[in-house]
Amino acid sequence: MRWRPLAALLGIALLAGVARAEVPLRWDSTGHVVVPAVVNGKGPFDFILDTGADESAVYAWFAKLLDLPKGRSGVLSGATGSQAMIATRVSTLAVDGHTIRNIDADTVPDRVDGVKLAGVAGVDLMLGQLVVVDFGCNTVAVLPIRGAPTDIAGAGATLVKAGSIRDGKQLTLPVTVNGAPGIAVLDTGARATAINLRFALAAGADPLSSGFREGEPTRGATMTPVASRVGTIGTVRFAGITRTDAVARVVDLPYLDGAGLAKVPAMNMGLDLLRGTRLTIDYSSRRFWLAQSRCAVSPAKPVL
Repeated sequence: MRWRPLAALLGIALLAGVARAEVPLRWDSTGHVVVPAVVNGKGPFDFILDTGADESAVYAWFAKLLDLPKGRSGVLSGATGSQAMIATRVSTLAVDGHTIRNIDADTVPDRVDGVKLAGVAGVDLMLGQLVVVDFGCNTVAVLPIRGAPTDIAGAGATLVKAGSIRDGKQLTLPVTVNGAPGIAVLDTGARATAINLRFALAAGADPLSSGFREGEPTRGATMTPVASRVGTIGTVRFAGITRTDAVARVVDLPYLDGAGLAKVPAMNMGLDLLRGTRLTIDYSSRRFWLAQSRCAVSPAKPVL
C-alpha cells in the first residue's frame, strides 16, 4: 500500500467535467448512513451505504412488501457469522442515477431494533464508478470515472492504494493506534469501529481494565450477537486523519478469520472514525482518497 499526491494519480482518468447532482446522505436513528435508492423503478427507499458488503441486500420485510421473487440459495456472510439464505431477485437497483440490473440480492433478517430500513447498497453497486461520500456535507455522488473533475476528492486529500482481504471485495488501509501499526477494513456499514484483541493490547488498551465496560452486542448482517468491551483506545491515525481519544469496541469479529486478518492487529473502521471526512472511492483501481469535509460537523455520540 503506497501513498502519493492526489493530482499525480488522478491524471487523465479524472478529466475536468461537470458532475451530475449529488443525492442526500442521511444519518438515521440507528446510527447508520442511508441513501435514497430506487428498486425496480419504485421508491426512493432508505438503503444503508455499505463499503463492507460485497453484495447489495434487501431486508426480509422489504422483499415481502414489494413481492420480490426468490433467487438462488446461498450463504449470507456478515461480520459476526454466516447462515444459509435464499437470495432475492432484483431487476434494477439505482442510486444517484447509476443502475445495476438483474441481481441476486442477499436477503438479510429484519433488524432486532424494529427499524424498517429497506436494504443495503453494497460494493456491487459501486464497482466501475467513482463514489464520493461526504460525511460532513451529507451527500453522495456516483459518477463515471472518466470525466469527473480533478478536484473531486476535496482539498488536501490523501490517496490510499488499498489492500484487500481474502475472499472479499472490501478495501483495507494502514492504521496506527497509539503508534502501534495495524490493518483497517473500510466499512461504512458499521456504526462503530471494532478492534481485535491483538491490536488493542499492542496499542496499550486492555479491555479487562476499569476503563472498559460491556458494550452493546455487535451484530452483522445475520443479526448474530457477539459480546464486546467498549472503551477509549487512544489516538488513531489513518490516511492523514487523526482521531484523539477514540472509543471502540474490542471484539474478535468472526469474519476476520475468513478475511485472513485474525492473527494480525486489525480493526473494522466504522462511521465514528469517518465522521467529518470526504471519501472518494475508485473500486476499479482499488484506491480511495480521504480528506476533511469542507462542511462543519458537530460532534455526535457514537452508537456503541
